[in-house]
Amino acid sequence: MSSINKGKILQRVEHLLKSTGYSIVQLSAGSKACFDIIAKRREQLIIIKVAPYIDNFKRDDSFELKNIASFLNASPMIIGEKGRRFSELEDGLVLLRHGIPVVSYETFHNLIAEGMPPLVYCSRGGYFVQINRKLLREARLEKNLSYADLAHKIGTYYDNISDNISVSRRTIYEYEHSINPPPEIASILEDILESPIAEGIKIFDLDIEKTERPDYSIENRTSMKKDVSHILQDLGFISQFWTKMSPFDAFGEHKSQEVHSGLNVLVCVDEDQNQKTLNRIFMTQDIASLTKRRAVMILEEDQDHPASQTIPTFTIDELNHMKKAFDLVKNWVKKYSDIKEG
Repeated sequence: MSSINKGKILQRVEHLLKSTGYSIVQLSAGSKACFDIIAKRREQLIIIKVAPYIDNFKRDDSFELKNIASFLNASPMIIGEKGRRFSELEDGLVLLRHGIPVVSYETFHNLIAEGMPPLVYCSRGGYFVQINRKLLREARLEKNLSYADLAHKIGTYYDNISDNISVSRRTIYEYEHSINPPPEIASILEDILESPIAEGIKIFDLDIEKTERPDYSIENRTSMKKDVSHILQDLGFISQFWTKMSPFDAFGEHKSQEVHSGLNVLVCVDEDQNQKTLNRIFMTQDIASLTKRRAVMILEEDQDHPASQTIPTFTIDELNHMKKAFDLVKNWVKKYSDIKEG
């Protein structure tokens, strides 16, 4: 893919998603948020960051993106073009950037539009192909080959000694039980066994590594945000994440005896009422509607706010009069119903 700017890639991603039946919420092209698009089709939810130069996606961005993806039960993904190690991100290849899968636009297009998942991933040690271990074992046994037999056949596959590739019987055993082969070995195995063993990488089902939340999630908050955090915690929203690079200020999940209850909120704290904050609030409500979450706006005192007819709004005093998380949810339902009726 020739070098194109982020805005162009975003346009292509947006068009692709809409044309394949996804509903989306898209941030502006100039946004510095840790994600650019949230897309949903049926039960599948994807949270996407477009980073043409992959190395510009920093570790702090990954902390926030992974935490938000976990909260929304979404699959995080980066769409990139090149990086320090890659002059061009190849079609069909998956990288990991701070534990988040990275693909080119072409790979993303083939996955979304054609149902063709990538086959090759880059990890420590080189390139590898995801294989079906059960099919590999069945094909080997059908050919009546031992581990040693198959290893020998791989070693003598090429007539030209300079192209000779050698693997051990132990390596074949590990292919069937734990590890994946590099692309050239996978291709040779398929030729020898006359059976397809490579399988697409289930990029939406990858086990995203867990990382500690960054310090900024609990530090450098304004006095009002600290007050809101304490009130939410008293209500039972013990699990909280305060953002730095997202439209909303925080999300919270209610826990009862360390068990998630299913009660959750996206939080916007409006302290200044400028247009930028107002835009973030509207965006948060769009995200909440798409992802089936509850968005709340919190103000210091009761006032005629331009977003109050869009998002359920609470003052600090209202929150202080609540005793438990269900009180917030019950009042949220009433306010949201009033907004819908209005």
